[in-house]
Amino acid sequence: MLFKKSLQDELLRFIKKDRVRAHMPGHNGGAGLSSGFKRNAFKLDVTEFDETDNLQNPNGIILKSEERAAKAFGAKKSFFLVNGSTVGIEAAILTAVRNGDKLIVDRTCHKAVISGMILAGAEPIFIEPEYIERFGIYGAMSPITVMDALRNNPDAVGVVLTSPNYYGICSDIKRLAKNIHSSGKFLIVDEAHGAHFAFSDELPKPALESGADLVIHSAHKTLPALGQTALLHVGNTELVDVLRLRRNINLLQTSSPSYILLASIDEAVSKMSNEYGKQLNRVIETVTAIKSKIGVLDKVSCMTRGNLDNDYDITKLAVDFSKLGITGYGAAELLKKDYGIYPEMADERNVLLYITASTTKKDLELIDRAITDISKSEYRPQVIKKPRPMPHTRFEMPMKEAFFSDSVMISAESAIGKICAEIVNSCPPCCPIVLPGQIIDNSVVEYLKEYTDIEKIAVVSNSINSKTGQIEEEG
Repeated sequence: MLFKKSLQDELLRFIKKDRVRAHMPGHNGGAGLSSGFKRNAFKLDVTEFDETDNLQNPNGIILKSEERAAKAFGAKKSFFLVNGSTVGIEAAILTAVRNGDKLIVDRTCHKAVISGMILAGAEPIFIEPEYIERFGIYGAMSPITVMDALRNNPDAVGVVLTSPNYYGICSDIKRLAKNIHSSGKFLIVDEAHGAHFAFSDELPKPALESGADLVIHSAHKTLPALGQTALLHVGNTELVDVLRLRRNINLLQTSSPSYILLASIDEAVSKMSNEYGKQLNRVIETVTAIKSKIGVLDKVSCMTRGNLDNDYDITKLAVDFSKLGITGYGAAELLKKDYGIYPEMADERNVLLYITASTTKKDLELIDRAITDISKSEYRPQVIKKPRPMPHTRFEMPMKEAFFSDSVMISAESAIGKICAEIVNSCPPCCPIVLPGQIIDNSVVEYLKEYTDIEKIAVVSNSINSKTGQIEEEG
Protein backbone atom coordinates (compact mmCIF):
# COMPACT_ATOMS: atom_id res chain seq x y z
CA MET A 1 0.00 0.00 0.00
CA LEU A 2 1.44 3.35 -1.05
CA PHE A 3 -0.17 5.35 1.77
CA LYS A 4 -1.12 3.91 5.13
CA LYS A 5 -3.25 6.93 6.00
CA SER A 6 -5.64 8.79 3.75
CA LEU A 7 -6.63 12.44 4.02
CA GLN A 8 -10.02 11.29 5.23
CA ASP A 9 -8.40 9.22 7.98
CA GLU A 10 -6.46 12.22 9.22
CA LEU A 11 -9.48 14.53 9.06
CA LEU A 12 -11.61 12.03 10.99
CA ARG A 13 -8.89 11.78 13.62
CA PHE A 14 -8.79 15.58 13.85
CA ILE A 15 -12.55 15.99 14.31
CA LYS A 16 -12.93 13.04 16.68
CA LYS A 17 -12.56 15.23 19.74
CA ASP A 18 -15.18 17.81 20.62
CA ARG A 19 -13.20 20.90 19.60
CA VAL A 20 -14.28 24.52 19.74
CA ARG A 21 -14.04 25.88 16.21
CA ALA A 22 -13.16 29.53 16.63
CA HIS A 23 -12.13 29.61 12.99
CA MET A 24 -13.62 29.54 9.52
CA PRO A 25 -15.70 28.15 7.90
CA GLY A 26 -18.45 29.97 9.70
CA HIS A 27 -20.93 27.09 9.91
CA ASN A 28 -19.02 25.85 13.00
CA GLY A 29 -18.68 22.18 12.17
CA GLY A 30 -22.18 22.02 10.74
CA ALA A 31 -23.91 23.73 13.66
CA GLY A 32 -25.09 26.49 11.32
CA LEU A 33 -26.31 24.15 8.58
CA SER A 34 -29.90 22.98 8.44
CA SER A 35 -30.66 19.34 9.18
CA GLY A 36 -32.15 19.00 5.72
CA PHE A 37 -28.96 20.26 4.07
CA LYS A 38 -26.77 17.89 6.09
CA ARG A 39 -29.08 14.95 5.49
CA ASN A 40 -29.29 15.49 1.72
CA ALA A 41 -25.86 16.96 0.97
CA PHE A 42 -24.61 14.14 -1.24
CA LYS A 43 -27.91 13.91 -3.08
CA LEU A 44 -27.51 17.59 -3.94
CA ASP A 45 -24.29 16.79 -5.80
CA VAL A 46 -25.76 16.92 -9.31
CA THR A 47 -24.88 18.54 -12.62
CA GLU A 48 -26.51 20.96 -15.05
CA PHE A 49 -30.05 20.17 -16.25
CA ASP A 50 -33.04 22.28 -17.20
CA GLU A 51 -34.26 22.00 -13.62
CA THR A 52 -30.92 22.71 -11.93
CA ASP A 53 -29.81 25.63 -14.16
CA ASN A 54 -26.25 26.50 -15.21
CA LEU A 55 -23.92 28.76 -13.19
CA GLN A 56 -22.08 29.91 -16.34
CA ASN A 57 -25.30 31.30 -17.83
CA PRO A 58 -28.06 31.14 -15.21
CA ASN A 59 -31.65 31.75 -16.20
CA GLY A 60 -33.51 29.54 -13.74
CA ILE A 61 -33.20 28.66 -10.07
CA ILE A 62 -29.55 29.80 -9.76
CA LEU A 63 -30.48 33.19 -11.22
CA LYS A 64 -33.37 33.49 -8.75
CA SER A 65 -31.04 32.57 -5.88
CA GLU A 66 -28.54 35.21 -6.99
CA GLU A 67 -31.35 37.77 -7.19
CA ARG A 68 -32.39 36.90 -3.61
CA ALA A 69 -28.79 37.41 -2.51
CA ALA A 70 -28.61 40.78 -4.30
CA LYS A 71 -31.71 41.90 -2.43
CA ALA A 72 -30.32 40.69 0.92
CA PHE A 73 -26.98 42.50 0.44
CA GLY A 74 -28.35 45.58 -1.31
CA ALA A 75 -26.56 44.93 -4.62
CA LYS A 76 -27.63 45.75 -8.16
CA LYS A 77 -26.37 42.31 -9.20
CA SER A 78 -24.83 39.38 -7.33
CA PHE A 79 -22.85 36.38 -8.56
CA PHE A 80 -22.37 33.07 -6.74
CA LEU A 81 -18.75 31.90 -6.58
CA VAL A 82 -17.49 28.38 -5.84
CA ASN A 83 -13.77 29.10 -6.14
CA GLY A 84 -13.65 31.42 -3.14
CA SER A 85 -13.27 35.18 -2.96
CA THR A 86 -10.05 34.79 -4.94
CA VAL A 87 -11.90 34.29 -8.21
CA GLY A 88 -14.20 37.22 -7.42
CA ILE A 89 -11.31 39.58 -6.73
CA GLU A 90 -9.49 38.49 -9.87
CA ALA A 91 -12.62 38.85 -12.02
CA ALA A 92 -13.35 42.30 -10.57
CA ILE A 93 -9.85 43.55 -11.41
CA LEU A 94 -9.90 42.02 -14.89
CA THR A 95 -13.19 43.80 -15.53
CA ALA A 96 -12.10 47.17 -14.21
CA VAL A 97 -8.64 47.59 -15.76
CA ARG A 98 -6.87 47.09 -19.05
CA ASN A 99 -3.26 46.08 -19.69
CA GLY A 100 -0.94 48.85 -18.50
CA ASP A 101 -3.55 50.69 -16.41
CA LYS A 102 -2.46 52.07 -13.06
CA LEU A 103 -4.39 50.89 -10.01
CA ILE A 104 -4.12 52.31 -6.49
CA VAL A 105 -3.91 49.31 -4.18
CA ASP A 106 -3.83 48.62 -0.46
CA ARG A 107 -0.34 47.14 0.15
CA THR A 108 -1.77 44.80 2.81
CA CYS A 109 -4.17 43.27 0.30
CA HIS A 110 -4.81 39.56 -0.12
CA LYS A 111 -2.58 37.80 -2.64
CA ALA A 112 -5.62 37.43 -4.93
CA VAL A 113 -5.46 41.18 -5.61
CA ILE A 114 -1.89 40.75 -6.87
CA SER A 115 -2.94 37.71 -8.91
CA GLY A 116 -5.69 39.76 -10.54
CA MET A 117 -3.28 42.55 -11.38
CA ILE A 118 -0.79 40.10 -12.88
CA LEU A 119 -3.51 38.61 -15.08
CA ALA A 120 -4.72 42.06 -16.11
CA GLY A 121 -1.23 43.50 -16.63
CA ALA A 122 -2.04 46.38 -14.27
CA GLU A 123 0.59 48.59 -12.66
CA PRO A 124 0.19 48.93 -8.87
CA ILE A 125 0.41 52.21 -7.00
CA PHE A 126 0.72 50.95 -3.43
CA ILE A 127 -0.60 52.78 -0.40
CA GLU A 128 -0.23 51.58 3.19
CA PRO A 129 -2.80 51.66 5.98
CA GLU A 130 -1.83 52.99 9.37
CA TYR A 131 0.32 50.71 11.53
CA ILE A 132 -0.98 50.23 15.08
CA GLU A 133 2.07 49.83 17.31
CA ARG A 134 -0.02 48.86 20.34
CA PHE A 135 -1.24 45.67 18.70
CA GLY A 136 1.53 45.20 16.17
CA ILE A 137 -0.84 45.09 13.18
CA TYR A 138 -1.99 47.21 10.27
CA GLY A 139 -5.19 49.16 10.75
CA ALA A 140 -7.49 51.23 8.55
CA MET A 141 -6.65 53.11 5.38
CA SER A 142 -6.55 56.87 5.91
CA PRO A 143 -8.72 58.89 3.50
CA ILE A 144 -5.85 61.40 3.33
CA THR A 145 -3.50 58.67 2.10
CA VAL A 146 -5.95 57.71 -0.62
CA MET A 147 -6.54 61.31 -1.70
CA ASP A 148 -2.80 61.96 -1.87
CA ALA A 149 -2.41 58.89 -4.11
CA LEU A 150 -5.24 60.09 -6.37
CA ARG A 151 -3.70 63.56 -6.69
CA ASN A 152 -0.23 62.18 -7.36
CA ASN A 153 -1.51 59.61 -9.89
CA PRO A 154 -4.26 61.27 -11.92
CA ASP A 155 -3.88 58.58 -14.59
CA ALA A 156 -4.83 55.79 -12.15
CA VAL A 157 -8.17 54.25 -13.13
CA GLY A 158 -9.37 53.20 -9.70
CA VAL A 159 -8.73 51.96 -6.18
CA VAL A 160 -8.79 48.52 -4.52
CA LEU A 161 -9.10 48.45 -0.72
CA THR A 162 -9.43 45.76 1.94
CA SER A 163 -12.06 46.44 4.60
CA PRO A 164 -12.38 44.90 7.12
CA ASN A 165 -8.90 43.50 7.47
CA TYR A 166 -8.28 40.07 8.99
CA TYR A 167 -8.61 41.48 12.51
CA GLY A 168 -11.90 43.24 11.78
CA ILE A 169 -10.65 46.84 11.50
CA CYS A 170 -12.64 48.82 8.94
CA SER A 171 -11.78 51.82 6.80
CA ASP A 172 -14.27 54.66 6.30
CA ILE A 173 -15.59 53.31 3.00
CA LYS A 174 -18.37 55.88 2.75
CA ARG A 175 -15.94 58.79 2.88
CA LEU A 176 -13.41 57.00 0.69
CA ALA A 177 -16.01 56.13 -1.96
CA LYS A 178 -17.18 59.75 -2.09
CA ASN A 179 -13.62 61.01 -2.54
CA ILE A 180 -12.73 58.36 -5.12
CA HIS A 181 -15.89 58.94 -7.17
CA SER A 182 -15.35 62.71 -7.09
CA SER A 183 -12.02 61.98 -8.82
CA GLY A 184 -13.82 59.98 -11.50
CA LYS A 185 -12.41 56.62 -10.36
CA PHE A 186 -14.01 53.32 -9.33
CA LEU A 187 -13.72 51.55 -5.96
CA ILE A 188 -13.40 47.79 -5.47
CA VAL A 189 -13.65 46.58 -1.86
CA ASP A 190 -12.40 43.22 -0.71
CA GLU A 191 -14.93 42.75 2.10
CA ALA A 192 -14.26 39.02 2.32
CA HIS A 193 -14.26 39.08 6.12
CA GLY A 194 -17.41 41.20 6.38
CA ALA A 195 -20.19 39.27 4.66
CA HIS A 196 -22.17 39.35 7.93
CA PHE A 197 -22.24 43.16 8.14
CA ALA A 198 -25.47 43.30 6.14
CA PHE A 199 -27.34 41.34 8.81
CA SER A 200 -26.89 43.40 11.98
CA ASP A 201 -27.10 47.10 12.82
CA GLU A 202 -24.51 46.42 15.55
CA LEU A 203 -21.81 45.90 12.91
CA PRO A 204 -20.00 48.34 10.59
CA LYS A 205 -21.92 49.65 7.61
CA PRO A 206 -21.43 47.35 4.59
CA ALA A 207 -19.27 48.53 1.70
CA LEU A 208 -22.17 48.26 -0.76
CA GLU A 209 -24.29 50.57 1.35
CA SER A 210 -21.30 52.91 1.64
CA GLY A 211 -20.95 53.35 -2.12
CA ALA A 212 -18.42 50.75 -3.34
CA ASP A 213 -18.76 49.77 -6.99
CA LEU A 214 -17.70 46.13 -6.70
CA VAL A 215 -17.64 44.14 -3.44
CA ILE A 216 -16.39 40.63 -2.77
CA HIS A 217 -17.62 38.48 0.14
CA SER A 218 -16.36 35.16 1.45
CA ALA A 219 -19.57 33.45 2.52
CA HIS A 220 -17.60 30.69 4.23
CA LYS A 221 -15.70 33.07 6.51
CA THR A 222 -18.52 34.56 8.58
CA LEU A 223 -21.77 33.03 7.29
CA PRO A 224 -23.06 29.47 7.86
CA ALA A 225 -21.70 28.30 4.51
CA LEU A 226 -19.27 25.67 3.29
CA GLY A 227 -15.61 26.32 2.44
CA GLN A 228 -14.89 27.96 -0.95
CA THR A 229 -18.28 29.70 -1.10
CA ALA A 230 -18.25 33.40 -1.95
CA LEU A 231 -20.18 36.19 -3.66
CA LEU A 232 -19.33 39.06 -5.98
CA HIS A 233 -21.66 42.06 -5.88
CA VAL A 234 -22.15 45.00 -8.24
CA GLY A 235 -22.99 48.23 -6.47
CA ASN A 236 -22.82 50.63 -9.42
CA THR A 237 -23.89 49.43 -12.87
CA GLU A 238 -22.88 52.78 -14.42
CA LEU A 239 -19.20 52.13 -13.70
CA VAL A 240 -19.23 48.33 -14.05
CA ASP A 241 -19.60 46.47 -17.35
CA VAL A 242 -21.72 43.59 -16.05
CA LEU A 243 -21.45 41.56 -19.26
CA ARG A 244 -17.66 41.83 -19.17
CA LEU A 245 -17.73 40.87 -15.48
CA ARG A 246 -19.76 37.73 -16.27
CA ARG A 247 -17.29 36.75 -19.00
CA ASN A 248 -14.36 37.16 -16.63
CA ILE A 249 -16.01 35.11 -13.92
CA ASN A 250 -16.64 32.34 -16.44
CA LEU A 251 -13.05 32.62 -17.65
CA LEU A 252 -11.69 31.96 -14.16
CA GLN A 253 -14.30 29.82 -12.44
CA THR A 254 -14.83 26.09 -12.91
CA SER A 255 -17.39 25.03 -15.51
CA SER A 256 -18.38 22.13 -13.24
CA PRO A 257 -19.48 23.87 -10.03
CA SER A 258 -20.47 21.93 -6.96
CA TYR A 259 -24.21 22.23 -6.43
CA ILE A 260 -23.59 21.45 -2.77
CA LEU A 261 -21.64 24.70 -2.55
CA LEU A 262 -24.22 26.65 -4.54
CA ALA A 263 -27.01 25.39 -2.29
CA SER A 264 -24.91 26.27 0.74
CA ILE A 265 -24.59 29.91 -0.38
CA ASP A 266 -28.32 30.16 -0.97
CA GLU A 267 -29.16 28.61 2.40
CA ALA A 268 -26.65 30.80 4.26
CA VAL A 269 -28.13 33.99 2.80
CA SER A 270 -31.65 32.79 3.60
CA LYS A 271 -30.79 31.87 7.20
CA MET A 272 -28.94 35.13 7.85
CA SER A 273 -31.90 37.06 6.43
CA ASN A 274 -34.19 35.32 8.90
CA GLU A 275 -33.52 33.53 12.20
CA TYR A 276 -29.73 33.75 12.12
CA GLY A 277 -29.83 37.53 11.96
CA LYS A 278 -31.33 37.49 15.45
CA GLN A 279 -28.85 34.81 16.51
CA LEU A 280 -25.99 37.01 15.30
CA ASN A 281 -27.17 39.84 17.55
CA ARG A 282 -27.30 37.49 20.53
CA VAL A 283 -23.75 36.34 19.80
CA ILE A 284 -22.60 39.96 19.50
CA GLU A 285 -24.09 40.68 22.93
CA THR A 286 -22.17 37.77 24.46
CA VAL A 287 -18.87 38.64 22.75
CA THR A 288 -19.25 42.23 23.94
CA ALA A 289 -19.65 40.97 27.51
CA ILE A 290 -16.53 38.77 27.16
CA LYS A 291 -14.52 41.75 25.92
CA SER A 292 -15.73 43.81 28.88
CA LYS A 293 -14.45 41.11 31.25
CA ILE A 294 -11.10 41.00 29.44
CA GLY A 295 -10.90 44.76 29.86
CA VAL A 296 -10.53 44.45 33.64
CA LEU A 297 -7.90 41.70 33.54
CA ASP A 298 -4.33 42.70 34.29
CA LYS A 299 -2.29 40.66 31.85
CA VAL A 300 -4.43 40.23 28.74
CA SER A 301 -6.20 42.77 26.57
CA CYS A 302 -8.25 42.75 23.38
CA MET A 303 -9.20 44.99 20.51
CA THR A 304 -12.42 46.91 21.07
CA ARG A 305 -14.12 49.92 19.57
CA GLY A 306 -12.88 51.81 22.60
CA ASN A 307 -9.17 51.33 21.88
CA LEU A 308 -9.26 51.64 18.09
CA ASP A 309 -9.66 54.83 16.08
CA ASN A 310 -11.79 53.24 13.35
CA ASP A 311 -14.95 51.20 13.16
CA TYR A 312 -14.47 47.60 14.19
CA ASP A 313 -16.17 44.24 13.73
CA ILE A 314 -16.89 43.30 17.33
CA THR A 315 -17.41 39.63 16.45
CA LYS A 316 -13.63 39.36 16.00
CA LEU A 317 -12.03 38.40 19.30
CA ALA A 318 -8.37 39.41 19.01
CA VAL A 319 -6.65 38.87 22.37
CA ASP A 320 -3.16 40.15 23.25
CA PHE A 321 -1.32 37.83 25.68
CA SER A 322 2.09 39.52 25.52
CA LYS A 323 1.93 40.93 29.09
CA LEU A 324 1.94 37.33 30.31
CA GLY A 325 5.31 36.92 28.66
CA ILE A 326 4.00 34.52 26.01
CA THR A 327 3.57 35.00 22.29
CA GLY A 328 0.27 34.77 20.46
CA TYR A 329 1.55 31.48 19.02
CA GLY A 330 2.21 30.17 22.53
CA ALA A 331 -1.22 31.25 23.74
CA ALA A 332 -2.85 29.56 20.74
CA GLU A 333 -1.12 26.29 21.65
CA LEU A 334 -2.39 26.59 25.23
CA LEU A 335 -5.93 27.13 23.97
CA LYS A 336 -5.69 24.06 21.73
CA LYS A 337 -3.89 21.77 24.17
CA ASP A 338 -5.67 22.62 27.42
CA TYR A 339 -9.13 23.65 26.23
CA GLY A 340 -9.64 22.20 22.75
CA ILE A 341 -10.16 25.70 21.37
CA TYR A 342 -8.82 26.13 17.83
CA PRO A 343 -8.42 29.81 16.93
CA GLU A 344 -8.38 31.18 13.39
CA MET A 345 -4.81 32.43 13.61
CA ALA A 346 -2.10 33.81 15.87
CA ASP A 347 0.69 36.33 15.44
CA GLU A 348 3.59 37.44 17.60
CA ARG A 349 1.29 39.05 20.19
CA ASN A 350 -2.32 38.19 19.45
CA VAL A 351 -4.67 35.26 19.08
CA LEU A 352 -7.61 35.80 16.73
CA LEU A 353 -10.80 33.86 17.44
CA TYR A 354 -13.54 33.94 14.82
CA ILE A 355 -17.03 34.21 16.31
CA THR A 356 -20.06 33.82 14.04
CA ALA A 357 -23.82 33.40 14.29
CA SER A 358 -23.17 29.65 14.41
CA THR A 359 -20.95 29.83 17.51
CA THR A 360 -22.77 28.13 20.37
CA LYS A 361 -23.34 29.47 23.88
CA LYS A 362 -21.33 26.53 25.23
CA ASP A 363 -18.36 27.42 23.02
CA LEU A 364 -18.47 31.08 24.06
CA GLU A 365 -18.58 30.12 27.74
CA LEU A 366 -15.49 27.93 27.33
CA ILE A 367 -13.64 30.67 25.42
CA ASP A 368 -14.50 33.11 28.21
CA ARG A 369 -13.25 30.73 30.92
CA ALA A 370 -10.09 29.80 29.03
CA ILE A 371 -8.98 33.41 28.56
CA THR A 372 -9.62 34.18 32.23
CA ASP A 373 -7.76 31.04 33.38
CA ILE A 374 -4.74 31.75 31.18
CA SER A 375 -4.62 35.37 32.36
CA LYS A 376 -4.29 34.22 35.99
CA SER A 377 -1.52 31.69 35.36
CA GLU A 378 2.24 32.08 35.23
CA TYR A 379 4.34 30.90 32.31
CA ARG A 380 7.98 30.64 31.44
CA PRO A 381 8.70 33.84 29.50
CA GLN A 382 9.01 33.43 25.74
CA VAL A 383 10.94 35.60 23.33
CA ILE A 384 8.41 38.02 21.86
CA LYS A 385 9.65 39.69 18.72
CA LYS A 386 8.61 43.26 18.23
CA PRO A 387 6.24 43.34 15.23
CA ARG A 388 7.04 45.81 12.50
CA PRO A 389 5.64 46.84 9.13
CA MET A 390 6.58 44.95 6.01
CA PRO A 391 9.70 46.08 4.10
CA HIS A 392 9.37 48.72 1.41
CA THR A 393 8.47 47.50 -2.09
CA ARG A 394 10.76 48.59 -4.94
CA PHE A 395 10.14 47.25 -8.44
CA GLU A 396 12.78 46.48 -11.04
CA MET A 397 10.39 44.81 -13.51
CA PRO A 398 6.62 44.84 -14.15
CA MET A 399 4.82 42.21 -12.06
CA LYS A 400 3.34 40.40 -15.04
CA GLU A 401 6.66 40.21 -16.87
CA ALA A 402 8.48 38.93 -13.79
CA PHE A 403 5.81 36.35 -12.94
CA PHE A 404 5.84 34.83 -16.43
CA SER A 405 9.63 34.97 -16.81
CA ASP A 406 11.85 31.91 -16.55
CA SER A 407 12.79 31.48 -12.91
CA VAL A 408 14.90 29.47 -10.49
CA MET A 409 14.32 28.64 -6.84
CA ILE A 410 17.18 29.70 -4.57
CA SER A 411 17.75 30.37 -0.88
CA ALA A 412 16.42 33.65 0.46
CA GLU A 413 19.93 34.84 1.38
CA SER A 414 21.20 34.09 -2.13
CA ALA A 415 18.30 36.06 -3.57
CA ILE A 416 19.57 39.44 -2.36
CA GLY A 417 19.97 41.72 -5.35
CA LYS A 418 17.76 39.56 -7.59
CA ILE A 419 14.23 40.06 -8.90
CA CYS A 420 11.43 38.08 -7.30
CA ALA A 421 9.38 35.92 -9.70
CA GLU A 422 6.56 34.85 -7.40
CA ILE A 423 4.11 36.06 -4.78
CA VAL A 424 5.77 35.34 -1.44
CA ASN A 425 3.39 35.25 1.50
CA SER A 426 2.50 33.38 4.66
CA CYS A 427 -1.08 32.24 5.15
CA PRO A 428 -2.94 33.37 7.12
CA PRO A 429 -3.31 36.29 6.60
CA CYS A 430 -2.12 35.69 3.00
CA CYS A 431 -0.78 39.20 2.58
CA PRO A 432 2.08 39.29 0.03
CA ILE A 433 5.45 40.04 1.63
CA VAL A 434 7.43 40.03 -1.62
CA LEU A 435 5.98 40.58 -5.10
CA PRO A 436 6.95 39.55 -8.63
CA GLY A 437 9.23 42.19 -10.10
CA GLN A 438 10.36 43.40 -6.68
CA ILE A 439 14.08 43.71 -6.01
CA ILE A 440 15.02 41.54 -3.02
CA ASP A 441 17.19 43.47 -0.58
CA ASN A 442 18.56 42.87 2.92
CA SER A 443 15.42 44.22 4.62
CA VAL A 444 13.25 41.68 2.78
CA VAL A 445 15.43 38.73 3.72
CA GLU A 446 15.72 39.88 7.33
CA TYR A 447 11.93 40.18 7.55
CA LEU A 448 11.41 36.69 6.10
CA LYS A 449 13.94 35.18 8.51
CA GLU A 450 12.48 36.91 11.55
CA TYR A 451 8.75 36.52 10.95
CA THR A 452 8.26 33.54 8.60
CA ASP A 453 9.61 30.07 7.90
CA ILE A 454 10.14 30.87 4.21
CA GLU A 455 13.65 29.75 3.21
CA LYS A 456 13.57 29.81 -0.61
CA ILE A 457 12.34 32.27 -3.22
CA ALA A 458 11.79 31.98 -6.97
CA VAL A 459 13.79 34.65 -8.79
CA VAL A 460 13.87 35.75 -12.41
CA SER A 461 16.55 33.68 -14.15
CA ASN A 462 18.34 36.64 -15.69
CA SER A 463 18.66 38.38 -12.32
CA ILE A 464 22.39 38.90 -11.90
CA ASN A 465 24.23 38.56 -8.63
CA SER A 466 26.01 41.88 -8.24
CA LYS A 467 29.12 40.24 -6.79
CA THR A 468 29.60 37.05 -8.82
CA GLY A 469 27.62 37.88 -11.94
CA GLN A 470 26.02 34.42 -11.80
CA ILE A 471 22.83 32.77 -10.63
CA GLU A 472 23.33 30.60 -7.58
CA GLU A 473 20.75 27.94 -8.36
CA GLU A 474 19.80 25.63 -5.53
CA GLY A 475 17.53 22.66 -5.06
